[in-house]
Amino acid sequence: MNVIILIVGIIIGFLIAKFFAGKKEGEQGRLKSIKFDINKLTIHLHHWLIGLAILALLMSLKFYNDLVYGLVIGIIIQGLTYKDFYKIIYRRKF
Repeated sequence: MNVIILIVGIIIGFLIAKFFAGKKEGEQGRLKSIKFDINKLTIHLHHWLIGLAILALLMSLKFYNDLVYGLVIGIIIQGLTYKDFYKIIYRRKF
C-alpha cells in the first residue's frame, strides 16, 4: 500500500465531492440527489452512503488500488461533514 497515493486520492475525492455536492445541508448540488419516495417516507441515498457501498463492493471483489480507494474514502469523508448525514429515511414534507 502506497500511503502517499492513498492520501492524494482522499484529498482529490474530497474536493470532487465538495465541487459536485450542495454547499450546505438540503441544498441541491451540481448533481441531483438520489431520493425516492415510498408511501409517506423519503429515502435519500447520500453520496457518502453510495461511496460506502462502492467501497464494500470493491473489497468483496478483492480489488485494491490505492488511488481508487482514496477517491472513494474522500467522497465518504466529505459526505459525513454535513449535519444531516444520518437522515437517510424521513417523513416526506407535503
